[in-house]
Amino acid sequence: MSLQLEPQINLFKKANPFIATVLKNQRLTPTIDKAKRPKEEGEASIHRIVLAVPHDQYPYLIGQSAGVIPPGADPKKVEKGSPDTAYTVRLYSISSPTYSFGMTKNTLEFIIKRDNVYDEAGNLLYKGVCSNYLCDLKEGEKVTLTGPSGKKFLLPKLEFDGDIYFLATGTGIAPFFGMSEELLKHKHFPFSGKIYLIYGAPYSDEIVLRDYFHSLEKEFPQFRFIEAVSREQQNPFDGGKMYISHQVRMLVSEIKISFQKQSKFYICGGPKGMERAVIEEIMKAVDSELTYEEFKKKYESLEQLFVETY
Repeated sequence: MSLQLEPQINLFKKANPFIATVLKNQRLTPTIDKAKRPKEEGEASIHRIVLAVPHDQYPYLIGQSAGVIPPGADPKKVEKGSPDTAYTVRLYSISSPTYSFGMTKNTLEFIIKRDNVYDEAGNLLYKGVCSNYLCDLKEGEKVTLTGPSGKKFLLPKLEFDGDIYFLATGTGIAPFFGMSEELLKHKHFPFSGKIYLIYGAPYSDEIVLRDYFHSLEKEFPQFRFIEAVSREQQNPFDGGKMYISHQVRMLVSEIKISFQKQSKFYICGGPKGMERAVIEEIMKAVDSELTYEEFKKKYESLEQLFVETY
């Protein structure tokens, strides 16, 4: 089966949004009283949100994002006397494969973390408007969407025999959830390479969807799932915290071989700028003599390097 769809861009805008219905809202991380994260660091609340979205009406490709407009008036706009007091659009990575899980072509999913800020004692200082709105949604409620948007963070369209590296921190795992499903189970195009998914989080109970990725490992020998838990694991190089960049360094032999096959590296997550340490490890593995900026620009243009950080 060959899927050669072109990404549709901004079919729905603020003036003519798409209205989706919530099918499911599942919390993926433990509540604060059961979590490994110390209470003075606040709470890490990550949710899987499934929306009813018929694909003949809202056609998206995995790797694209959808915009969400939270309800109500933006207090800052109201204070300024703005004629348009609606909240601005927030973009979130779509986490479901192009034809949905089960190839039903009727859902769209997000992996969302409450964007909250805490003080040093763990007291809540600020609540992200849209992330909390999404994480509070109940079955049957309506969500206002724009999009889809984005055309650079996509999977190959045709037969591909190189390896694919997915490098995620936090909710940067979202697109790789759907991409892994699409590559291994939906098989829209012939793919004979390996997949390395390196996933980082501060605590092991914030590595969401672990059971799903382990099941892929058991079913598909070419899939490898690697964790980097910074507050619980030590890296073997200086004994410090384990980050995804350290796991990349430990794959130096594999990366050297992969790079010769025009393999692809996808980096997603936060904080913005975290990609530099990862890319620098890739550069070392392939003995690149380019500067960081030259390397990044060259391999993004060659569609071997894809970066989406925030």
